Amino acid sequence: MKNGFTLMEVCVALAVLSAGVLVFGRFLDGFNRLQALERTKAKSVVAVSETIEELVRNPPWCKDSSFVRNEVNVVLNAVPGAKLLAWVEAASVSLPEVKLRRLVRCKKIRQNP
Repeated sequence: MKNGFTLMEVCVALAVLSAGVLVFGRFLDGFNRLQALERTKAKSVVAVSETIEELVRNPPWCKDSSFVRNEVNVVLNAVPGAKLLAWVEAASVSLPEVKLRRLVRCKKIRQNP
């Protein structure tokens, strides 16, 4: 009896090994894509929340408006009444499903006589 493997055994072993490497590579590629998407979502959430917090620290004028700041679409809707309040809705430009809404104080618009 000879020691070693036959050519057929080596070919089968290489085929099984190749299939395993291919499956692992596909899994790793999907994981990397998912990780990149989650990183993008996290950056969008941070940008949206920072934009709203900036509007809390520096109140906007009490008028309906919309603008883009720091890759974030901002829509401002003044609340009618005695209180100086406005609804701020901020959504990410790159991921529109990342959206926050908050009630903030706003500055009164001066009327010229």
